[in-house]
Parts: sequence; C-alpha cells; structure tokens
Amino acid sequence: MEIPFFKLKFTLAEQKEVLDVLKSGWVTTGPRAQKFEEKIRAISGARYAVAVSSATAGLHLALAAYQIGPNDEVITTPYTMAATVEAILYTGARPIFVDIDPETLNIDTRKIETKISRRTKAIMPVDIAGWPCDYDALKRISRKYKIPLIQDAAHSLGAIYHGRPVGALSDMTIFSFYSTKNITTGEGGMVVTDNKSLADRIRHLSLHGMTSSGWKRYSGGGWRYDITDLGYKYNLSDLSAALGLGQLRRFKELQQKRASLAMTYFEGLRDLLDHIEPPYFDNNATHAWHLFIIKLHLDKWKISRDRLIQELEKRDVGCGVHFIPITHFSYFRNRLKLRPAQFSESDRAFKRVISFPFYPDLKRREIDYICHSLVQLSKKYGR
Repeated sequence: MEIPFFKLKFTLAEQKEVLDVLKSGWVTTGPRAQKFEEKIRAISGARYAVAVSSATAGLHLALAAYQIGPNDEVITTPYTMAATVEAILYTGARPIFVDIDPETLNIDTRKIETKISRRTKAIMPVDIAGWPCDYDALKRISRKYKIPLIQDAAHSLGAIYHGRPVGALSDMTIFSFYSTKNITTGEGGMVVTDNKSLADRIRHLSLHGMTSSGWKRYSGGGWRYDITDLGYKYNLSDLSAALGLGQLRRFKELQQKRASLAMTYFEGLRDLLDHIEPPYFDNNATHAWHLFIIKLHLDKWKISRDRLIQELEKRDVGCGVHFIPITHFSYFRNRLKLRPAQFSESDRAFKRVISFPFYPDLKRREIDYICHSLVQLSKKYGR
C-alpha cells in the first residue's frame, strides 16, 4: 500500500470557481479576493481581513504596519518554518528566540519575559500543527509590557481557544493557504485584525503603496493614483481566491474529517504508547489538525528517528519532519550566531518527531496500515 505524505484533490465545484474567473477576464485582485476576505473574516471572528500572496508576506506586512525595523527585536520560537524568522529579518529587526514547551511544541510562555528588553517591539508565537499557543499567558504579557501580539497561525485556521476562534486572540493573526494547508489557494495568506488602521495600512502596503487598486480603477474609479509609501507586491489574485472560496464551501466537512482521522490514529497507536508520544491536545481548545506529529521515546528504540523514517518509507509510508529548528540551518546559524544547544527543548524535539500522512482523503485502512507498520517496527527495533 503506497501512502504519500500529502495528497491534494479538488472537487468539480472548486474547479468551476477557477474556471469562472478565467471566463470573467479578470484574474488579478478583485471581487473574488474581496469575497474570500469576508469569508475568512467571518471564520476568524476578526473585524477586518486582508488577502495577501503568502503567509510570509502577511507576517512581513504585519511587522511593517507596526513600523518595526532596524534596532528592534521580535520574540519568536526557533521551532518553526523559516518564514517566521525571514519575515522579521526582512524588516531589519532581530529575532529573539524563546524555547518551546516539549509537550505542545509551542513557545514556552514561562520563558518569554526573560527575553523582553526595551527593544522588544512584538511577540510572534506559532501554533504548531494547529494547536493554539497559551494565549491567556501571551495576552497577559502583551498587555503588561504594551507589546503587540502577532500570531503566526499558518497551521491553525479553524482552531478554537477557550471558546474563541483563532483570529480573535491577537492584535494580528496571519493564516496560510499554501498547498498543504487545511484549505488552499495554491499560494496565499490572510492577515486578520480588529484594528482598522492596521488593516488599511497592510492593504496599502500590499500593492506598492498605491492609493488605488487596479480593480478600483478598472471598475470606474479613474485612472489616476499616487504612490505614498515604499510598498510591496503582496496581493492575492482572484484566480487564487476562487480556489479558496470553493474549498471554504466544504471547510467544515474537511475539518471534521481531519478530526476523525486524528482519532483513528490515536486508536491505532494506543498499544505503542511505550514507544511513542501522540500529539498533545486537551479540552481548553479545539485542534485544527493541520499535521499529525508523533514523538518517539528514543530510549525505547534501537534505531534513530531518521532510520525509522527510512524503514517506514521502505513500506511505502511517506513521512515528514516538522520542524527542523532554525538553529540547524547554516544561514541563520551564521547570521544570528546560533547553536542548537542554546534551545535544548527544540533540539530534543527535532530528534524525536515524525509527521505522519495526514489529509482529508486519507482512508482508515491506510491509517491502519501505517500504525500496523509502526507496531511491526517496534517489535523489530524496539527495546
């Protein structure tokens, strides 16, 4: 049984959404992008939403909207995709890293205050795999030090924390619609906020700092415009937004499937708890289930994580590793003078984690096969 790490399938209705845009003759940012913003705004519980070309662009724009730049510092986690840190570096600011909670893989909020200085201009937590960070603690810190909270929610669209949707927890929240995310626009992202001036600023900067968009001019707004800021080309096209709109029609169904698949994994792994630790979740939040990440009890295995992945791949089970910490990449090590040992929990987690195949079209029999394969390997290579 060949099971890829990820597989994407679009319905005919979703394909029709894209085809309708092609037929309309207007494919760049316009009415579909605007409609997509409204739909995401409603899901997130935020007052304003701005569609952008990627979550990376959204993170950059969020920092730029706060005028964060050289000599400033932004607190984040080393256990994340490079985009989080790259967005900080784009502004000229310096990322300041706080290690993770080994259970959740999210930033350890108990360690944040030790890293705050007079140069700290934002805190940027990351919701790993779709599980929200401790936003009660984060908001207390944010209010205490008057530091904005910019949430990297690339994994957590649809998650709920203490009864509130992700998108209504921070000063700004950034979602990703990359190919592997819970819904996709191919490439794309969204910034949501309750602050109108921040939303207006992000929209303005996302399209070259122009005072009028192409759609506005095309639909009767006149041909003149001014450029009042050094902006960026970060807008989302209607072509991409149409795909997102199609996927949103079955977002609830897709999320229910993900939750059901996660429970199927838990059931299949119940006899392996001496050898592995399943993903963390509790009753305080609703998991978005973007990824299904297990952690190995390395002392119970005779082989390394890397070797175990190879053994699974021999059985045609595609696996991933989320994430390689920032400290393991040569560019960041050299530029920021980092060492893996500085963030021991992130380094320890990296050596233990395996992301299993996880997508709505995954079948129960495929999960049974994956879990059975791991059971067989535990008998062969376990202690």
